[in-house]
Amino acid sequence: MERGLRLNPWGILRFITVLAAVSAAWFFLRSYFLFLAVIVTVCGPAVSFLMLWSQKDALCAQAVLPGDRVGRNTDFACDIFVHNRAWYTAFTADITYSWSNLFTGYTERTKRRLWVAPGEGSRIRQQMNSRFAGRVDVCIDAFEVCDLFRIFRLCGCRRIDAHTVVWPAFYETDEEDVRSIVDGFPEENELNKSGINFDPDYEIREYIPGDELKTIHWKLSAKKEELMVRERLAAGHDKVNILLPLEEDRNVNDGLMDSLYALGRLMLHKEYPVQLYWPGRAGQLQSCFLAEEGELENLIGEILSDSGIHRPGEAQARMSEEHPGEAYILVQTGVYRGAYIR
Repeated sequence: MERGLRLNPWGILRFITVLAAVSAAWFFLRSYFLFLAVIVTVCGPAVSFLMLWSQKDALCAQAVLPGDRVGRNTDFACDIFVHNRAWYTAFTADITYSWSNLFTGYTERTKRRLWVAPGEGSRIRQQMNSRFAGRVDVCIDAFEVCDLFRIFRLCGCRRIDAHTVVWPAFYETDEEDVRSIVDGFPEENELNKSGINFDPDYEIREYIPGDELKTIHWKLSAKKEELMVRERLAAGHDKVNILLPLEEDRNVNDGLMDSLYALGRLMLHKEYPVQLYWPGRAGQLQSCFLAEEGELENLIGEILSDSGIHRPGEAQARMSEEHPGEAYILVQTGVYRGAYIR
């Protein structure tokens, strides 16, 4: 809604009713106090209008969520603050806000009316708990402020949204052998035959225009204060393919994200660089190269910030169509968190 000052029809009707009643009482009783009441009733809306207009740039509704990440099934507070810098007048505000999980597609909307005290403002606090991983957005959809007499409405006031990411669970494993959590993963002497001959050696060099962003070594770049890239040496194949098969069921997807987090961390800890594939928008197969845990966490945050609802088997079909003959680990849940597909 565009920003602007509008009249409130119900407020005008109430004002006319009150003015008529006070004027009639003064006309019949001719009281000095009733005459003052008529003057106050007539001048009040004008003063109220000026107070509201003077604060049009200061009024703001701001949503606040804790940090960048919270755990799944964890209670956390969502605060919506309405700031009022005026020390001499109060307002009433109508706020419509919604919170949604982008990964699961769930949305809940709430409308509240509150009193915005002078100087202090007001706050709405709501306890939240997300059973499912995903990016949670709290958006203030509408924010209108009315003057003390509720005759004028100020629409389109400034709004500040907030978001956080509900993170998948991570279960530490004492298993050091990848084959213990990936069904059918080849033995060391079978790696060459399976197409995942691995050479962990790489060299670091300065960034050259045209290098892919996924090759940037972000931690080293931060230390050196210049972009550095990681370049694999020519010998050997440098990655293991992992496919994340998201489905329509939110519970299934939750388990798959847990498995991906644990599997990805183990593979990187064992110095297996990973090429991760997952279904993106419109069913298109997305991919990203990972060589560090920080890159894995950034990518998981990116996946959780998009819709995770996809047709069962869609990712596997895309993988076979776009990368025929390539072996990959299919992320699964249960005792084995992955199955090696040759």
